[in-house]
Amino acid sequence: MKRLFLVFLCVFFSTLSLAHTVKTFMPENNLNEVDGLLIDNGMTEELFNSIIAEVENYYAPIVNGYGADLIINRLWSNSTVNAQAYQEGDTWYVDMFGGLARRPEVTPDGFAMVVCHEVGHHLAGWPYVQSWAANEGQSDYFAMHACAKGIWAKQANKVDSIDPIAKKLCDQNLTSTQDYFLCYREMNAGYSLATLLAALGGTKASFSTPDKTIVSKTSSVHPNAQCRLDTYVAGTLCATVWDDNVIPTTEAQSAKYLCINKSSTGYSIQARPRCWFKPKI
Repeated sequence: MKRLFLVFLCVFFSTLSLAHTVKTFMPENNLNEVDGLLIDNGMTEELFNSIIAEVENYYAPIVNGYGADLIINRLWSNSTVNAQAYQEGDTWYVDMFGGLARRPEVTPDGFAMVVCHEVGHHLAGWPYVQSWAANEGQSDYFAMHACAKGIWAKQANKVDSIDPIAKKLCDQNLTSTQDYFLCYREMNAGYSLATLLAALGGTKASFSTPDKTIVSKTSSVHPNAQCRLDTYVAGTLCATVWDDNVIPTTEAQSAKYLCINKSSTGYSIQARPRCWFKPKI
């Protein structure tokens, strides 16, 4: 009996440990209950798979360079409105669910940025929420600053329309070496996700109303929709070059590969927003 009890404890704590290492794109929700009632957003299983493949093909060799394998599970038939990342030894997983891809707020580019966010939990580095996992804000920033620019850099990046405020942000803040149309594309993708996140929280998110909250310490929970949109904007506009061959493990190292604001009270539109990030240096 004692041995059986010890076995139970081992299994329980092993399962608990795995659960604690799963990082999701958004909080748990019941949006899956309306999956079959949604207005068709144009997402097909073929498009779902091709978007995932684009990100996976870019990052699988990079993950191999760290001695691990990247596996992105394509769970098209699953109605869960979320995505998640976790590690089991030298295998780094991402689970992408069809329920999220089919949401009316989610565009194909918005869906791609969710894949990027989950890959970011593995590769974005400091600040961490756990030993291996970049926190939510850092993964959001990575999605736009590193992943979008990596997978879309050589594409035409033309857009049919763009929010005028988002366009102005791109036009006024980019350097001459940056791709303005790539910026517009990233802005649209970020707004797609912010709209979904706002719908979940019963709020609104807009390019015209950045969150000016200043946290007393870095937050590792899912930021609100406006704060996350601000993070997408910051990552989009930052011209500092990300190094795919480095996972920054400290604040000083992280500062080499993204935009920072050393002021304790100031606001820089390219830096990680103060609504979730508290710099130490």
